[in-house]
Amino acid sequence: MTLKSEKKTAKPARKPAQNAPKTTKKAAKKAQPAPPVVEDIPSPEELATDLDTIAEEVIFGKNQNRTYALRDVWFSSLMEVINDKTVPKESREEVLFLTLTNALLDMTMDIVPEEMALAYARNLDDYLTVTMVNHEFGVDLLKTFREDFAAKEGENFPTEEKLVAALSKFEEEWWNAPREDLKGKTPNEALEEMSERYEL
Repeated sequence: MTLKSEKKTAKPARKPAQNAPKTTKKAAKKAQPAPPVVEDIPSPEELATDLDTIAEEVIFGKNQNRTYALRDVWFSSLMEVINDKTVPKESREEVLFLTLTNALLDMTMDIVPEEMALAYARNLDDYLTVTMVNHEFGVDLLKTFREDFAAKEGENFPTEEKLVAALSKFEEEWWNAPREDLKGKTPNEALEEMSERYEL
């Protein structure tokens, strides 16, 4: 009995060194951080759409709020114009409109950065000139131009270069050709006369 007991005591113990690397690897695996979640990157088209939406909201979406702000700044002064007894009663509404429009134009010219102001002013003059020709002759020059171009040249072009070439040639002809809806004037002549009339 004593010998059996001694054999039990003499039983070799496990060598911890053999199992240590496995334990370390498992611990290292558990300690590794989870891989970062990769979010979907929007396509250029989606980005452009988002920018268009933001621009639409900033440019036009806040106009009602801007109108109320301008009312608080200008309304009392405009009422003084309306109530000015030196202004003929039949002219007060026109004077009110001219005063307000002039104030708005002055404000927008002041806001536009200096390096852009000249281009903005010229674009505004061109826009007003086209608008006045459309109003006087009951036409829509730009819409008519697009329709006439599509009717003559078509709408499908194999390359952008082909489109630009066709457009350039058509523009030269169209803007300098007399038209019945402009009483025999060319579009360029009508625009020139309107620009001189209003000194734009």
